[in-house]
Amino acid sequence: MKPVLRLLSCVCQSSTYRPDMALRGRLGVKQTNTLSILTAVVQKIPLQDFPIETQLTAITGLFQVSAYTTSISEKSRRMGEKPDVTKFDYLQCSIPDIHGVPRGRVVPRHLIPRVLRDGFGLFQGIGNFGMNMEIPYDIEEYASTHYANGIIMPLPDTAFEMKWSSTPKRRIGHAISSLLFSNGEQDPVCSRHTAQRQIDRLKKMGMKIKSAYEMEFMVFESEDASKPMGGGKKQYGNMELLDENLDFFLDLMDTLRDSGLPVEFFNNEFDEGQYEITMEPRTGIEAADAVFLARYGIRAFSRRRGYNSTFMARPAYPQNANGFHLNHSLWTKDGKDVFFDEADPQRLSVFARQWIAGLLHHTPGLCALFSPTVNCYQRFSSGLAPNTVYWNIDDRTCTFRAKTSSTGAYLENRLPSSACNPYLTLSATIAAGLDGVERKLECPQPGPPKEGEKAGPVIPKTLDEALDCLNKDTVLKEAVGAKVVDYFTLLKRQFEIKHFENNATPDMSKAERIEIERKYYMPYL
Repeated sequence: MKPVLRLLSCVCQSSTYRPDMALRGRLGVKQTNTLSILTAVVQKIPLQDFPIETQLTAITGLFQVSAYTTSISEKSRRMGEKPDVTKFDYLQCSIPDIHGVPRGRVVPRHLIPRVLRDGFGLFQGIGNFGMNMEIPYDIEEYASTHYANGIIMPLPDTAFEMKWSSTPKRRIGHAISSLLFSNGEQDPVCSRHTAQRQIDRLKKMGMKIKSAYEMEFMVFESEDASKPMGGGKKQYGNMELLDENLDFFLDLMDTLRDSGLPVEFFNNEFDEGQYEITMEPRTGIEAADAVFLARYGIRAFSRRRGYNSTFMARPAYPQNANGFHLNHSLWTKDGKDVFFDEADPQRLSVFARQWIAGLLHHTPGLCALFSPTVNCYQRFSSGLAPNTVYWNIDDRTCTFRAKTSSTGAYLENRLPSSACNPYLTLSATIAAGLDGVERKLECPQPGPPKEGEKAGPVIPKTLDEALDCLNKDTVLKEAVGAKVVDYFTLLKRQFEIKHFENNATPDMSKAERIEIERKYYMPYL
């Protein structure tokens, strides 16, 4: 009876609790929906055999969770409303670090008004640690100030309620924040600010970008990658297999939407335990904000239910890898689709072709930002990941895919891996595209290179090669920010690349090497 009481206690305390599969199995409770679990457990317990306090706790918990579930459903219909930040019991304030991981502090309710006004102090280099929290002692900017504080300044317009963390008794909010110097000036190394600078370039040209990411990730029933969700079956689009864990994903999608995040479709992907969630298009920085928060929410939601979701590019072998495709289009102030030309046989404007030419030209340097881990380069030898640099119309194997119709056009950047920082990816995509437009680069014909044609750019084989390409690409480096690229390069070489040089040997099999990479990356991605 103790496991039953433990389960009852947990679900009465938190609307987001999900018992681990082993416990559910012992109790004969298969549902993952909180209300269904609680109802089943209450039915299972002979309440009359317990003290009146226990009976009241069970009944109260049932009604609490029922009311909260109803409340969430009502709020989801008003998705998009901005909450009163001061009404949260706690407010998480975070910045996206250079890896795209949220870093910040939790603010209690009585301090929220002050923090909204003044921000709070935190180490200036909070966004530039190594992936495993290695401290970058070689960054003179931080060492010369004896690792002094900067200012984390919350952005109230980004605030939302984290439904995966809130309970009937405690509302948890989150606000994306700016990283400022102690004098109040913006720190240019902040990756969100890097993206905003490129968005502002478009604005000065009378354009705005609409974009949406396709998020591929893997879910495991273990701390390592030994037990993929779905019973280890390959499953693309198989509804019967998806049904085995359908409650989990319906709860996940509801939770993300109820938090105000613009998730769209979800489906099982090609490999074992692999899934995809697409996002609705958003304008400007909102697209990167949405996927930054959705990735956080998916991982946190999964952990609370005893699962392990990862956006590591290739966490297991021989499974395929995870991509993070960026669909994007440009629009004028009067609503004209900049990439579309109705008179063109392929429905693409001259601007779109020059934009594509810029992306192709800068591909080697872009790889470092789009595929920013050592493990990412395992992706390019698997599945449908691009291996040859070219563009095409509606081609699932190309690097840059144009999607056109009789009414519009947009581009799919298929190069990024799931481990990318969405802000740096958006920033670099705009920078490369605009360079193609400003220099009027000639776009090659669509399709793979034909035999005898001049060889085009190639995808680097390793992160170290990609970093060389990024640092040699002066146009891209200047656009993204020289200091951003310098710090990014230092962190990747000094910590990640060095770690694998010290812990992997040439005679290792691919499976052995990926396992070493998994231990390093999976806890954080």
